[in-house]
Order: sequence, then C-alpha cells, then structure tokens
Amino acid sequence: MTAGAEITAIVNASRELLAQGDAEGAERVLKPVISRVSTDGATLHLMGLIKKAQNQVVEAERYFRKAVAHGLREGPYYNDLGVVLQARGEYVEAARVFRAAMALLPQITTVRANLVRCLLSAGDLAKAEEEARAYLAIEPGAESWTLLSQVHRAQERHDDALAAAEAALKYGRKLRGLRFNYAAALDRVGRGGEALQVYEQLAADDLDTQELALNFVRALYAAGRKTDAETVAERAVQQWPGSTVLHGALARIRWLRGEGEGCAAAMEAELLWRRPSDIALRMACADALHRGGHIEKALKALEEALRYAPENPVVMTAYAIMLDELDRPRDALSVLRRVAELAPTSRTAQRNMLSTLLRGGQPADALTITRALRVEEPDEQYLIACETTALRLLGDPDYPKLCDYDRLVRTYDIPAPRRHFTAESFNASLTEFLRNQHRVNAHPLDQTLSNGSQTGRNLLLAPDVILKAFMEAIDVAVRDYISRLPGDVAEPLVRRRGKHYRYGGLWSVRLMRDGYKPSHVHDRGWISAVYTAAVLPAERPRNPHNGWLKLGEPNRPPPRCGPERLIEPKVGQLVLFPSYFWQGVVPFEGDERLTAELMVTP
Repeated sequence: MTAGAEITAIVNASRELLAQGDAEGAERVLKPVISRVSTDGATLHLMGLIKKAQNQVVEAERYFRKAVAHGLREGPYYNDLGVVLQARGEYVEAARVFRAAMALLPQITTVRANLVRCLLSAGDLAKAEEEARAYLAIEPGAESWTLLSQVHRAQERHDDALAAAEAALKYGRKLRGLRFNYAAALDRVGRGGEALQVYEQLAADDLDTQELALNFVRALYAAGRKTDAETVAERAVQQWPGSTVLHGALARIRWLRGEGEGCAAAMEAELLWRRPSDIALRMACADALHRGGHIEKALKALEEALRYAPENPVVMTAYAIMLDELDRPRDALSVLRRVAELAPTSRTAQRNMLSTLLRGGQPADALTITRALRVEEPDEQYLIACETTALRLLGDPDYPKLCDYDRLVRTYDIPAPRRHFTAESFNASLTEFLRNQHRVNAHPLDQTLSNGSQTGRNLLLAPDVILKAFMEAIDVAVRDYISRLPGDVAEPLVRRRGKHYRYGGLWSVRLMRDGYKPSHVHDRGWISAVYTAAVLPAERPRNPHNGWLKLGEPNRPPPRCGPERLIEPKVGQLVLFPSYFWQGVVPFEGDERLTAELMVTP
C-alpha cells in the first residue's frame, strides 16, 4: 500500500468512527497523520468536526479556519466555521461566514437556517426576519415557518408567532416538536386552555423533554389544577433530577401551597444523597428559599455550595446578597470585594458592590465606582439611581438637582379618549381588559411580587382597540411632560431629550390584600409612567398610605433613605417621573390595586 493510500484509509476509518459517535476514537486514529496532510482541506475539516463533537470549540475553530484557507470554494467548511464562531459568541463574524457559505451553497437551506439562528442570537431581529422570510420564499416548510415564528417571538409579536407556528404545523400535524411549538405560541397569546389541551395530549403519549414538562406544569397550575401540576412536577424531577428549572417550579408550587421552608425538600434530598457537588442545583435551592423569604436557610444552602466551590464568583455574589439582606452589609462587602479581586476587569463585579457599599456606610466609594461605570454606560438608570443615593447620603448639593421631586414628578388626569363618552366608561373598559390579562397572561409560578401578579408580555403588541385608545390618551400627557422638562442639559434626564421618543414597554400590575412592590428602577428606561385603573381600598386601613406609590427609597435602603415622595393612587390618574427614581408600592390593605405601567425611551 502506498503512503497516500495508507493515509486515505486512516482518514476514512476516522470519519467512520466519528459517524458512529466515537469522537475520541476518531481523533486517536487521525492524530498521528494530521501533520502529514496539513494542506488537505477535507482532512483538516474532519479534525475540526472531531473537535466540535468533543465540545472543544477553540480547537475546532482553528482547524475549520485552516480548512477554509485550503478549500476556499468549499461551502461546508464555511458553514461549520460559522457554527463554532456562533457558539463562541462571535456573532458578527459568524454571520459574515454564513453569508459566504450561502454564496457557495445557495440551495442548501441548512446554511440559511444557521444564519437566521445566528442573527437571532445576536439580537439583530430585523435582519433575522429578513433572512427568515427569504428562506421561507425559497423553501416553505416546517423549518422555515418555525424559524419565522421564533423571530416573531423574539420581537414579542406573539400573534404573528402563533400564525407562523400554525403554518408550520400544516407540514406535519403529528410531529411532536411542531405541536409543542404551536402550544407554546398559544400560551403566549393568552390562549392557555387550548395550549393545555395540546400539552396534555403530548404528555399522555410521552413526557419526553424538560421543556414539555415545565410548560405542562405551568399550564396546569394556571388552569387551577394545582394538585395535578404538583404531581407532574414531582414526576418530572424524578425523570430529570438535575433540572434546576423543574426543581424550581416544584418548590414554588409547594411554597404557594404553604410548605414554607420545606418547599425545597426535593432539591435538598437530591443534593444530600445523589448530587452533592451540583452547584447549579444548590443555587436553585437557595433561590427557591430566598424567593419564599427564608433567608437564613438560603444562606446555609449557599454556605454548602461554597464548600464545593469556595471561589465561584456567582455563588459568592449570591452569598453576599443573603448576608446583606440579613443586615450584615460589612460581611457582605468583604465577600464582594473578593469577587472583584478574582475578576478585576468585570463590570458586573463592580456593579454588584454598589448597594452594599451604600448600606455599609461607604457612599464615597459607591460614588467613585458608579461614576467610573457610567463612563461606558451613561444612561444606565440603576447606576444613576446609585449615584443619586450616594450623593444623598453624602449631603451633596447635586442631589436635589438630580432628584427634584417637585419639578420632575407630574400627575395627569387622563380624559376620555376619542369614541368614548366619559373617562369613567373608558376606564371601566380598560380595567376589564387588564383584569383579563392577569387571568391569561400572568403566570403565578414566575411571579416575584408579594400577593400580586404582573403580566408577562409587552401589552403594546396586544391587538386591542382599548389599548390603542389608552396609548393615544396618555400620549398627550407624555408630550406635555417632556416639553416641561427643565433646561439644564447636564441632567441625565434632560440630556437625552430629542425630537422623538417611543414606548419601550407596557405591562400591568395587580396587587391584592397585603401585596406590595419592592423598590426598583427601570434600567433601560428614560421616563416611567404609572396609570391607576382600579382601586378597591380597605375600609379601616392601618396605614393611611397603604398602596401609595413611593419614590426615592432604594431597595434594601440605607439608614436615612426612606421615601421622598408618596403619591396616592387615584383612578384615571397618570404619574410620570424619571426612570432612575427608585419606585415601589407601600403594602396594600385593600382588595385590588390595578395599574398599567410603561417606559418611555428616547
């Protein structure tokens, strides 16, 4: 046998082993001869495939690049290089490589699908839709319609996503994946009952994926079948014992049922007997306990996690948050400083220290870090909120300029929109719409509010005439608010004022008896708005300010940092204020407090 024939036989044997799923064996066979074929694109490509199968993406990229260099007209080499670039988060270059592959392989739809997925991952939704529609025009079918549905979902165009999922289903009504996608799309437009029917049919045949199990559990719970939801969740965690999302759903169901600290018992048993070093599961356990308000036990769960991963930045940060919530900010700060030492270039590590520095009596340090971070993100509302809090604690004269509640908070009584006789009749229609959204579009297993719910999708995209009328009515107030902003261009609010603005999101919050909303800021906003649709107050409230909107009090406030402004909720009234103002709701003692809330962005 000649040397060339021998190498060919070795390459073929390696390729066959890879096809059988034995990537390690394929590498052992090919590695001794790879240096002898260093200019052969096909063999270099094969080694790239082997490395990719072993999840060694850096090495895979290296071999794919060599293969491309020696096979400039080979489209598959470009496609596989694009796949590993995308896996590494190099979306711009990956998209460019996929386009090169498409030029060489115009009829290979796999490349087009890969390009759409890459653009989706990159967040370039306009281009993703353009390419998905081009793919659909060339080859209409289940995959192309499904990809378009995924693009519409990312765009929060849920009705369009449902239409595309339904079109995909026509190409294979018995295909489980298409049926699942259709059910999920039904769920997102508020047709939970229909979605549940599909999930139930799929699960009756085979509860075969974690995604199906989770969606089935959520749909059962939303439909009021809480015992069934818990039973399915119990079965699912036995089938996928390492699934953090399934364990989290089961823990939430049990907590809502009144299990208290025992809500995480299934996770604790799994960690004790079978998966003691599973850090992700330990984090999920701590999160479930934290969400239930069992901070001491959550802290112990994280202490156990630190035994297995003593310098894991994620675990350390979560541990510090628990310490801070237990009013131990100095202990928390020492942990967070160590995290920052382990990742000296991490902006997140610096950002995570801000709240604890403020509570720990070190506002000057918080101010220094905040201003450094704002060099790159000058309009990040949380950073501005931390900066203003630091200025407040320091008694700095710039604080009342940035947080002038008299100038920057305005209330408007919204009149009846066109085609509505009175403001009262309009508001009654809006209230009915919003209540229905909380029935079909607020998943109780996902909620972080106490005794309340928040709608889960952007209501701006809901095709309802009452919402269009609402947006037209409040737009007059928004334009007036912007026109009255003070002229000091140094202020972070005024500096962003231009000729145009848009609405970045609309959602609804419904609080019931003893419900409240923790203080927060809208990180990506500019101006925030709260409209009160309904209030059913308590007859004899303990706190006369119960259910009032509070501004200026940080989440986990430092000493001397209580609310600076309290605003009574009045039906039909819109409140506008900067998105960097801390906002929350005082615990509500009545039966219902229903609001529509939104962000305005430049």
